Amino acid sequence: MLRLKTTDNNCSQKISSLIKKDFLESDADETFSAAHYSSLSRIADVPVKELTAKNPNLLVFPYEIDKSYGRIGGLPIFEMHGCAESFSEAEIKTGNLMGFVGISADNGAIHLEIASRFSKSEDDFFLHYMLGKVFCGNLFKLNYDASSGNVFDLLCFMFLLVLKNAVRQGIFKTYRTFERNDANVKGSLNLSRHIRQNVPFGGKIAYNERTQVFDNTLTELVRHTIEFIRTKPFGKSILNSDSETKSAVSQIVELTQNYSFHERQKVISENAKPVCHPFFIKWKPLQKLCLAVLKHSKINYHSNETSVCGLLFDGAWLWEEYLNTILRPLGFVHPENKEHKGGLRMFKSDDELAFDKDYRRIYPDFYKKGEYILDAKYKPLQKNVCREDLYQVVAYMHTMKIARGGFIFPDDGRTDFENCRYNLANDTGTLDVIGVKIPHNAENLQEFCSLMKNEEERILNYFYKIF
Repeated sequence: MLRLKTTDNNCSQKISSLIKKDFLESDADETFSAAHYSSLSRIADVPVKELTAKNPNLLVFPYEIDKSYGRIGGLPIFEMHGCAESFSEAEIKTGNLMGFVGISADNGAIHLEIASRFSKSEDDFFLHYMLGKVFCGNLFKLNYDASSGNVFDLLCFMFLLVLKNAVRQGIFKTYRTFERNDANVKGSLNLSRHIRQNVPFGGKIAYNERTQVFDNTLTELVRHTIEFIRTKPFGKSILNSDSETKSAVSQIVELTQNYSFHERQKVISENAKPVCHPFFIKWKPLQKLCLAVLKHSKINYHSNETSVCGLLFDGAWLWEEYLNTILRPLGFVHPENKEHKGGLRMFKSDDELAFDKDYRRIYPDFYKKGEYILDAKYKPLQKNVCREDLYQVVAYMHTMKIARGGFIFPDDGRTDFENCRYNLANDTGTLDVIGVKIPHNAENLQEFCSLMKNEEERILNYFYKIF
């Protein structure tokens, strides 16, 4: 298997320079061939939405949470330049997606790792740290090693967030028909069964009752996933990470009285068809994630099947969600623009109705009502904020009558950047450019976590002085 490693937004790199030779001795002499070029061509320049539709083992976040691709749906994982005749000179150009993707094929199997461009560590501590903060707040108090190589262990942590989102909608219910034989008739009479069981008549009537039940194939699937996670070294800890998680797990356990470890494969097979319910929409991504967790041994980069699998994240989305874990305690609001929540009117109601029948709204990345507008950028800004970004934030400030705003971005440490502030003309407001410094000298994940926590304290103190 050929192993490649690059970063998101790599500005196009030759594939020959991305080959990793530090995994296995058997990989040491493997070179990029026409077969590998053919494998990469299967997913190059293909929109993410189309890839995930054809490859159920390819998981892309945030789509797996809210079933909305946003801007990444129409974009490919990477673009490839070159042709079959000169495949050795082929180049790939990545976008905002980062994570892992594998292509299994005869003589052309490939493992492609897309790390964060802001991480200098071999194991991409920055990506793992953001994932831990977003999906499981106490991930790094557990016995978890970013260099373990088992990428899909991360699915166990993501399971928590998706489970809580689903349970907030209510426990999934389905209709089931029971064959009853008693005096409390609540359904249709089953005459043939009544004659067989109740002659001579003893006061009972055979009937079929159709009723809603919580113990069904989907909740059983979730229960099997919970029991699987318990077997992990960190399993019991993450299932008790917070009160909401413990409550959700308890509800599933209490309602799945028919659970049996020996029926796991049967339950997986019964969930082969995606759930489709107009109310329980949050249960569909939960079903897919549960299947990925339970079939983890089959979702790997050494499969003999011709398939595409992987775990990818929209870097811009992950950066915003990570910042939300830091800024929420300060009172910042993080609008959910994909679900049309938390938006602000751009016009007065009458003007808005006349101007735009769909009621135009604005969705700043973060804002503190009456005090501050903050725009999150997953790109190096330094002091070079582009004109479009400036206009956007100033427009938000004007609409919301807020005099202070700013940008926050990951600082890769290439320059000695310090947070700076600009005064708008006529003293109408101020704009801050705030860099979150990403540590580059950490030897392991725990040390990286410690350095990041110190940096987060520095950022919080910066805002405390503003407010």
